Amino acid sequence: MKTWISYLAATALALAATLLFGDSTGFAQLMYTISALFVQLGGFVLIPLVFFGFSSGIASLRKDSKGFIFARTTILWSIFTTLVLSLCGAFIFRVLPSYFPASSSAGTDASSLSALAPQSLSTLFNSLLPINPFYTLVNAESFLLPIIIIALVFGYFLKPNVEVIRPAYVTMNSLSETMFRLTRAFGTAGHLFVFFAASYWFSHLQQEGTIFVAGKFLIMLLVSTFTVLLVLLPLMFGLATRFRANPYVVLYRMIAPASAALFTGSIFFSSPISIPLSRHNLGCQKRVSATAIPLYTLIGRGGSAMIATLSILSLIYASAQTMPTDQVILVVALTSALFSFASPLYLGYEVFFIAIIVLQFLKIDLYGAQMTLVAMMPILNGLGILIDSYIAAFGATYTCQRMGVLLESAYKDIL
Repeated sequence: MKTWISYLAATALALAATLLFGDSTGFAQLMYTISALFVQLGGFVLIPLVFFGFSSGIASLRKDSKGFIFARTTILWSIFTTLVLSLCGAFIFRVLPSYFPASSSAGTDASSLSALAPQSLSTLFNSLLPINPFYTLVNAESFLLPIIIIALVFGYFLKPNVEVIRPAYVTMNSLSETMFRLTRAFGTAGHLFVFFAASYWFSHLQQEGTIFVAGKFLIMLLVSTFTVLLVLLPLMFGLATRFRANPYVVLYRMIAPASAALFTGSIFFSSPISIPLSRHNLGCQKRVSATAIPLYTLIGRGGSAMIATLSILSLIYASAQTMPTDQVILVVALTSALFSFASPLYLGYEVFFIAIIVLQFLKIDLYGAQMTLVAMMPILNGLGILIDSYIAAFGATYTCQRMGVLLESAYKDIL
């Protein structure tokens, strides 16, 4: 069974299980416990995959003088999608304004979050050049930047341009292929994991209940998400590839990692599924899949930026009881886009992180109302990471197309 079918079937079964047992706190706790274990398993698979795959991928790109094209397309796609999607969120809020389900007395005192920004920036800069790379590999848990930097350094000097280096390159490439075999098995069995994650996602929303009294806000989120997935991203992808690749093929063939992203809210869980599926389902080369998608977990956060923009503007609207000015809407969108590049520091809370940092940076005091975002994190972060996973899939395909190495995968051959 194709992954896009099995993952959708797992989602439907999870919804049915929630309708039957969702009122039980034991059911929700069991689903959460199992889901947390599987998310950790995703990190267990992803970190060695990134190290071996990224190192051999960079070496291969340098060997064929494709490094500049790869870097240019990846960075441009990341920046462009982040900026456009943030502005899209601002525009949709302007057209369909909605209150966030919060009050001025909700949550806790925002002053307790005053140290978040400097701590986050300190963590980011300290990760740029780890002192002991092997210790970093062992202790990496939820942040890929130090792993990517170490792999980049190894890969840069692993270029097989002299005979003595070639055995090391072949070994690293073989280890990369081994990890791809492992992640392929992880992806094809992932619908079992998604069943538990989706069951907890549905049961949490049912028991928490906030979403059921915030219909207009939910409609705004869904309109934004579907507009981006069905119109904006396909259009940008078509323009970038000069309409030489079908964007809607990418959409349905990458439903598996997208559903994993939605229900776990974790790019660490969805990336080990995205990487092998982009190779088998989209026709991307292994070296591009192994390098581009890990990079997009850091810099391709347009979805998280858009959802954060909508959440911040809705919070301001609810607290002030007046519509924010166009200038405020624009500034919030651009600031959300800027800080989205630091959001991978807080795995599973990217949207919350962006919202808090933006409010602090712009000196907007909501008297703790922003803390009500926590209750909505499953759907807010889930939608953000879902869009981010598609940004990575489209980006990897775009890079391969521009490099002239994109292969056409027949439907019978896809996973």
